[in-house]
Parts: sequence; structure tokens; C-alpha cells
Amino acid sequence: MNILIIDDEPKIRNGLTKLLSTHEGWAVSGAFADAASALGFLYESETDVIISDIKMPGISGLDMISRIRERNPRIPIIILSGYGNFLYAQRAIELGVRRYLTKPTNTRELIAALEQVESELRRETEDLQNENSVTVSNLLVLRAVQFLESHYPDRIGLKDVASALFISPNYLSELFKRHTGQNFSDYLLMLRMEKSKALLANVAYKVSDVAGLVGFSDSRYFSSAFKRFSGMTPMAYRNLCAGGEK
Repeated sequence: MNILIIDDEPKIRNGLTKLLSTHEGWAVSGAFADAASALGFLYESETDVIISDIKMPGISGLDMISRIRERNPRIPIIILSGYGNFLYAQRAIELGVRRYLTKPTNTRELIAALEQVESELRRETEDLQNENSVTVSNLLVLRAVQFLESHYPDRIGLKDVASALFISPNYLSELFKRHTGQNFSDYLLMLRMEKSKALLANVAYKVSDVAGLVGFSDSRYFSSAFKRFSGMTPMAYRNLCAGGEK
């Protein structure tokens, strides 16, 4: 499990890095003194869980979390703060923070919170793998696949999925290729073609209807793509399906 640490106190930052790095299966993916640097890191790299202070120079921890939530509502976040202010805690709850721990840090409590997050991430990964045909261990790629399953009828591309996951398009492209063995665009085309086959078997849909339902605005381009993918035109595939039903 990769952990991102954001705290403007060097002693705490270094202490947490040393403590968490010794835990089996955990790694500190980054440690930053300010929110702006952490946000820049998140755009280009991945992490599984975030540990953050609230009071920091520049962007506050809560404002940073609000920005993260706009793009990635699911990443687990734990707050470590020297402020037990009720309003801070209330805002943190609204932002979906997993735990709000006060300083000085109770290391046992923090470790327990992280172990709970790790267990939840493991279950989420298993659930996503069961939902999708692509079996990979990378949670970001699984979420990308899940996003495509829900949005393939829309006019979407690599940038849209990367934006939803709060990472850069280049980074998602590299991750996708590494963990699936396919280019992102090839996977999206394959997904749309497989979905179109089920629709073409239903004579209630015209070929132009099927094209629109799987994300193509041009039915001629859809027919050309389908032929390249399956070796036959959409109508030939439909006729083949009809013949098989007799």
C-alpha cells in the first residue's frame, strides 16, 4: 500500500516516513510540506491513501482535500491535526475523511487506521476484479476499467478518464499498458465492439442506433471499425446471429 504524507513539520514528516516504511507491504510514495506540492504529485503519480495535516502554508489541508474530492471522491484520507476544533472535524467528515486524529500522534491508532484502510482496499480490488474481465492488481487501472464500463456510450477519451481519477493522461496511458497489456484506445474500442455485438443481435436496433449506443457519432465509421474488429460488417454479423437462432 502506497501512502502519501503532507505535513509542514519536518520532524513529523520524517518520523512518519520512517515509521510507515518499516511496515511490511507499505511504502511512502511521497512526503510534502505543503498542499500545492502534494497536488502536483497526485497529478503525475499514484497513491493508495493520504495522511495530511490541516494547517499548512498556502493551501490548507481541508481546501486541498476538497480539490482532491472533486476529481477522486474515493481515495482514503486520514487527517493528523494539532487542532481539535469541532468545525474542522465537521468539515473533514463532510469531505469523507476516514479518520481525524489529533497530535501528538498516537502511532498505534494511526497504524490501526491504516490497516483498516488496507483491508478495505484489498476487498475493493477483489470486488472490482470480479466485476470486470480484466484481471489486474492495480487499483487505478481497475477504476479506469470500471469508469469505461459505465461511460463507454459517451464521447470519452483518455483525458476524461484521467481527469476522473486525478492523474495525468500520460501516466494513465502508461499504467494501462503495463497492467493490461493493451493500449487505452484499443481497450475502449474492444469494449465498444463487444457491447455492439449484443445490440446488433437485437433486430429492434438499426445499425445507426447501435453506433450511437456504443459511443460513435458516425455510423459509417462504426461500420468500418466493426469490420476491422470482427472481420465482417454489422449487417453480416446480424445475419449470422439470425441464422444461428433458426
